[in-house]
Amino acid sequence: MDKIVEKIDEMLAWILIILMGFLVIDVTWQVLTRFLLGSASSFTEEVARFLLIWIGLLGAAYAYRKDLHLAFDYFSMKVRGPRRKLLGIFIHTLVALFSLLVLVIGGGYLVNLTWELNQVSAALQIRLAYVYSVLPLSGILIMLYSAMFIRDIYRGDGDSAVPEPKAREAV
Repeated sequence: MDKIVEKIDEMLAWILIILMGFLVIDVTWQVLTRFLLGSASSFTEEVARFLLIWIGLLGAAYAYRKDLHLAFDYFSMKVRGPRRKLLGIFIHTLVALFSLLVLVIGGGYLVNLTWELNQVSAALQIRLAYVYSVLPLSGILIMLYSAMFIRDIYRGDGDSAVPEPKAREAV
């Protein structure tokens, strides 16, 4: 299972790199056409918006996996021993539940609704269901990563939701 998750991580990193590259090219093209031709290309703003949606949601899953996300660690710094592991399990369970309810179920509902209504984007004329499909996808990834973190806590391999207290630098 670990090797599969490592491959998913590697693939996700490359997808994010490629999407960021496309975003840079798209925004550069928009700026160039606006200043050189006097009028921005009609589709570039929409492409940038859709790329930001995908980068933001897939990036959130990637950041969660790599423990690079913003965390409120006040309570985790106060707890030691078995309670620390319980707190880690509790935190990752909450993250998984949120991902299930909001991203997978809610996002799946949004994808289904926009598909049934045949909603298309204004400039590109692509189905918005394709754009919104990143919601359940990122939710599934976050749930997978939550399960991996919980498994690691049970095994004693780590409790990344509750890192050991570190000496804080003066601001």
